[in-house]
Amino acid sequence: MSVALSMKKKKTHHWWKYLVSVVILVIYLLPIYVLLNMSLRDVTDIGSRLYLPEHFNFTNYPNVLDSQFFNAIKNSLILMAGTVIFQLGFGSMAAYGLTRSHNRLSKKISSLNMGIMMIPGLALLVGTYSLMVKIHAVNSLWGLILLSAAGGIPGTVFMYMNFIVSIPTALDDAASIDGANVFRTYFSIIMPQLKAITITQIIMTAVGSWNNYLMPVFLLQKKSKFTIILMIKSAFDSKGGLGNLPEAAAMCVLGMLPIIILYLAMQKYIIEGQIDSSVK
Repeated sequence: MSVALSMKKKKTHHWWKYLVSVVILVIYLLPIYVLLNMSLRDVTDIGSRLYLPEHFNFTNYPNVLDSQFFNAIKNSLILMAGTVIFQLGFGSMAAYGLTRSHNRLSKKISSLNMGIMMIPGLALLVGTYSLMVKIHAVNSLWGLILLSAAGGIPGTVFMYMNFIVSIPTALDDAASIDGANVFRTYFSIIMPQLKAITITQIIMTAVGSWNNYLMPVFLLQKKSKFTIILMIKSAFDSKGGLGNLPEAAAMCVLGMLPIIILYLAMQKYIIEGQIDSSVK
């Protein structure tokens, strides 16, 4: 009897946790609901966004599926793929070199890397833009890829170092005895053991690149170079005002679908990688 009573009291004591969880869930889902609701309205429907429209207008979705939209999707995919390849490629190799080099220089570089992570990107915006102008990287996807990858490399180095430090150096020594050089050891011995963090970094970098707005809005002025984020922004600002809000909302929904699908498909690996990183 006392056990049942204590269990009942324990459950009643935790009611506020469920309430907080519900409130957080509503905060996250309400903007998505409003966006979906707006995308199904007619342009003349100015009713409350919290109520369903009287007549669902599904034509907003095919109306935004033009060549400019697909070109923006292509640009976003190129930016995402290029950023992932450069950021993870150089970041993981730098982490391996810093972890295996036990000298003062490597320690100073590691400390400098930590310091760079603390600097907000907005503080470097003026200098970065001036550099991009000098190397003729404005209005080019390759310039944006290099800039995005460079900004994310310090965090990638930090994450990989936490994993590589737990891999015994005896594996490197054994590979060296067998005649493997540094690159062969890195690709054949080290990288296969970094699967969890690599998948996590791929997903996090891809999501960040897809949603990147700050750098593209300054570097990309030509509409043919627009990413999906800039295309959505231009849809809201079209015709000198708010433009066609239902079609802009439909573009938002379509634009976030690819990255949501990727995130949901790889969510298990993200959690595993974050848990392993915290343990290490």
